[in-house]
Amino acid sequence: MLTYVVMKRFLERGIILSGEVLVKILSQAYEQKKTLPIVSFSSFFEQKKVGFRLNNDVSADIIYHTLMCIQRKTCVQDVLVEVLKVDSPNNDGAFSDCVYILANGTKQQVKQWVQPLHPKRVKQGYQHGTPIDAPQLKNDYHVFAVTWS
Repeated sequence: MLTYVVMKRFLERGIILSGEVLVKILSQAYEQKKTLPIVSFSSFFEQKKVGFRLNNDVSADIIYHTLMCIQRKTCVQDVLVEVLKVDSPNNDGAFSDCVYILANGTKQQVKQWVQPLHPKRVKQGYQHGTPIDAPQLKNDYHVFAVTWS
């Protein structure tokens, strides 16, 4: 039933998600209600209708290019987007106020990498516990939560 309701809301708003993104969100979403769904940065930005919307004045292009540069660093295992909301009344698609950077680095390094995005904070660890689909960290790698709220 949840799948039907979510699909109907997306279709009503003209939002088309790839099967991969939708399956990842629905497979994690709201069943356990302790953590929020996460998807890969590349999957999240693959959809032109699904935007990374933050509560600041940074453009989507700057967000995309900054996170892409971070993703390409050899000391970065992955960049994940925490999906806060998918049912948006203004047709903008999914909403996120947190990105997880899995890296072999320090909090200070991550702060420097994300400085162009003007985050509110960078802290080590997941915000709401380890998400269901969180990848296993490589040795000496850490999770850094970059948040805007």
